[in-house]
Amino acid sequence: MRAILLAAGRGRRIGRDAPKCLISIEGKTLLERHLVNLTESGVTDLTIVVGFRHEMIEEALASLRPSMKVELVKNPRFTNGSIVSLHVAADRLSDGGLWMDADVLYPAALLRRLVGSPHENCLLVDASSEESGEEMMVGVRADRVLKIARRVGKDWDLAGETVGFAKVGPQGGRTMQRLLEEEVSAGRLDQEYEAAMDRAFQEVPFGIERVDDLPWTEIDFEEDVEKARRLASALGRQTG
Repeated sequence: MRAILLAAGRGRRIGRDAPKCLISIEGKTLLERHLVNLTESGVTDLTIVVGFRHEMIEEALASLRPSMKVELVKNPRFTNGSIVSLHVAADRLSDGGLWMDADVLYPAALLRRLVGSPHENCLLVDASSEESGEEMMVGVRADRVLKIARRVGKDWDLAGETVGFAKVGPQGGRTMQRLLEEEVSAGRLDQEYEAAMDRAFQEVPFGIERVDDLPWTEIDFEEDVEKARRLASALGRQTG
């Protein structure tokens, strides 16, 4: 299985002069944790989209020496929205695969739930999250994702926060590839990749796997780093 890890952004809100995937949590960077979890989930080919301070990620990979095949794809327009980052690697989705935001701390069980889902096209959703306008939320009706946005409202069978990971089959992958190309070609570069996903939901069915029971956090602000440390410490006690 192939995965795309989106690690090009600068992460201005956290105020660090390094890619967020190199933030160390309990002695391990997010990048190192991704590599372990991806390997355990059966991913054999990884594409990392890099941009800001990409040389730091290159140096980290050289020292980590991952067992899977890893390629780096540069996004020179990393100051634009994440839609550009997924677009530069979208041809890797022609046969299906995963894409993942790199600024997430999570246990291996969370990723296994996505990989093992019976849904060919699937998102991970935490229905325990409350909508505040910061999180990326999804609306689900009749077991199908129909909307993704910062605010989706409550008129759904289920609404929740998406983890920022997605799985697609060949049809879903090719649909996303086409829609990303259309959005970028139209000059809509400051969007998030979810703009293309929102269109894809109308063409191909996306199901969900709920992860309300699993600890995870996206890291956007300094307080998220502290939350990630608490989660990682708890996970370490559970597995130690």
